[in-house]
Amino acid sequence: MKEQQPKKKFEVKFRILPDGTMEKDVFIDGERLDYSISINDYLEASKMGPQFKHAVQDDIVKHFTNSVSEFLGRHVTIEEIQEAIKTGWI
Repeated sequence: MKEQQPKKKFEVKFRILPDGTMEKDVFIDGERLDYSISINDYLEASKMGPQFKHAVQDDIVKHFTNSVSEFLGRHVTIEEIQEAIKTGWI
């Protein structure tokens, strides 16, 4: 049977940068996850039509789950991340 790792604190925090733009950061056990999304690139892709918007969203999900998985040292799914956003634990 696989040994389960202890849960870690999962937090999403917003901050306003000096230029006035807002950024969303993810913290796991108090450590900031080194991951960012270019909002401008996302908005530009969205303007090109729904197929481009969905492709960008899928790419974001893939890379974000990979980043969280790498940080935790185990595979996680987007469903686990969505649950962590609600409960504060992953």
